[in-house]
Amino acid sequence: MTTDDERQSCRRVIFDRVLGKGTFSTVYKALVQPDNEHIALKIVHLRNIVNDLKTVQDCVNEISILKKLNHSNIIRCFWWDFSDFELKIGLELATGGDLRRIIQEHYDEFSLIKEPIIWSCAVQLSSALYHMHTSRIMHRDIKPANIFVYGLKEEKNSLYERWKEVKIKLGDFGFSKDITNGVDMTCRSVLGSPLYMSPERMLHQKYYFDSDVWSMACVIYELVALQAPFHLNTLDMNLMTKRIINGFYPPIPSDIYSIKKT
Repeated sequence: MTTDDERQSCRRVIFDRVLGKGTFSTVYKALVQPDNEHIALKIVHLRNIVNDLKTVQDCVNEISILKKLNHSNIIRCFWWDFSDFELKIGLELATGGDLRRIIQEHYDEFSLIKEPIIWSCAVQLSSALYHMHTSRIMHRDIKPANIFVYGLKEEKNSLYERWKEVKIKLGDFGFSKDITNGVDMTCRSVLGSPLYMSPERMLHQKYYFDSDVWSMACVIYELVALQAPFHLNTLDMNLMTKRIINGFYPPIPSDIYSIKKT
C-alpha cells in the first residue's frame, strides 16, 4: 500500500494559472501528477508572516478544520505540506467558479435566477452549515465569493439550462472557529465581510452559530434580488451598521416568486 509520504515524494505539480490572490497567499489551478488530477492549490507564503503568530495560527486552524469536515457540500482538502517557507494545500477545484458568477451573469442579462436554482442552493448550503455546526465549527465568513460551483453546463445558451443542475460547496475556512473544546461557546472576534454580518457581530457583541445562519440568509436574498440586502453605494460603515441592526433592506416584491402552499 502506498503511504502518504510516498505519494508526497512522487507528487509533481504543474501550475496552470492564478485563480486568486490574498495578502499572504495565492491560489492556482494546477495539475497533479502522477494522478493527472486538476486541483486548486493554495500556497501560503510563510516567510511573509513568520513574525505574525496570529496569521500562522489561522493557517494551522484552517487545515485542522478541513481535516475534521467531510460533506458533499463542503470543499475537500486532498493533502497539505510545509516546505521552503511555504504551506501548500491541495483543494478540490471549483470548475464553475463561485456563486458570484451565477449572480453576475443574471444581473448582466437583466434576468432573475429561476426559483428551482435558488431552492437548490438554499438546501445545499443549509446542509453544509448543519454539518459544520453539528461538528461545532462556525464558518464566520459566508458570502457568495466563498461558495463554489460545480456542474455548470458551459455549452448551454439559456441561463436556466446552464445553471439548473449546479452543485455548490462551501469553502474558505480561514476565519472559521472550532469551539468543540471551548468553555464559552460564543465568539466576539469581528471577522468576515460586513455586508453579510449579523447585528451582534456588527455591534462587537457575543455571537453563536445563528450568526452563520444570518449570513446564509443574506446570500439567499442576494440570489433572489441579485444584490446583497444591505448593499450601499458608499463605504459608510456607520450607515451600514444601522441598516443591519434595524433590519432595513429593500423588500422582495411578492409577485416575483411563488408562495409555497402547505
